Amino acid sequence: MIDTDNDEEDILEECAVCGGDIIIDSFCEEDDIVYCNDCEAEYLIRSLDPIRLKLFDDEIDTDPDDADDEDYD
Repeated sequence: MIDTDNDEEDILEECAVCGGDIIIDSFCEEDDIVYCNDCEAEYLIRSLDPIRLKLFDDEIDTDPDDADDEDYD
């Protein structure tokens, strides 16, 4: 049986894209992905205390100039 009585409260954050609600459950950890309930934007949890979220798409580096810095032999 699942215990639905939860002593810890979920945290609500505001979506930077649409202003909707992002629910951070009490069982979430750093580096988890959470979603906006309205526009479904993905956020990476960077820190829980204090809460810091980063748009997940921002984690992808698409700058072609940075590719020259790495060696692929």
